[in-house]
Amino acid sequence: MNFRTLEEIESHKKEIMIWQIVGWVVIFGLGALWHFIFAWTDGWAPIGWLLPVNESVWEHVKLMFWPALIYYIIEGIFLYKKTNNFVFAKAITFYFTPAMSIGIFYAVYYATGFENFIFDTVVLGILIGIQQFISYKLLTREPIAGEKHLILFIIAIILIVALAVLLIVFTYYPPTHRLFEHEFGPGSGLYGILPDYHGH
Repeated sequence: MNFRTLEEIESHKKEIMIWQIVGWVVIFGLGALWHFIFAWTDGWAPIGWLLPVNESVWEHVKLMFWPALIYYIIEGIFLYKKTNNFVFAKAITFYFTPAMSIGIFYAVYYATGFENFIFDTVVLGILIGIQQFISYKLLTREPIAGEKHLILFIIAIILIVALAVLLIVFTYYPPTHRLFEHEFGPGSGLYGILPDYHGH
């Protein structure tokens, strides 16, 4: 695999930074929109794999994953040959933001019982900003793992595909666990695609 020297990357740093800032706006904006689209379709099952189908903690991972994946594919067309560690950097962000978001949600909820859409949205925005900063730092450094970079590249691809597969499969075959339960809190007993979306 071809690597970029730090001198080569230096000449593209401004462009790389702009892509990360625009990415924050696009991913956050699409993520906010993603939250409502499935209800607007009145629960059309064939696109459920792409969108949150209920208010469970797990389903909200979709609004962090799919908008980012769409943006990163476009970003990669322009930046892949100007950066190092591109796929690895994006794999890290795909896991960082959902893991931190779920961790913060559980910590706050169990500590205080507090749950609020605006609070969750603000936290998401901050986490996406951090994820884009992490991405920038990884894209503009020397190749991670050196000559073993190809192995890291393959692992990163596997991690991204694995998360995508889990999001798709658990849409239609959700485990009966609190993480996947609609309207986390009092316990609804509903999982996956809901029988009715009026009022959502």
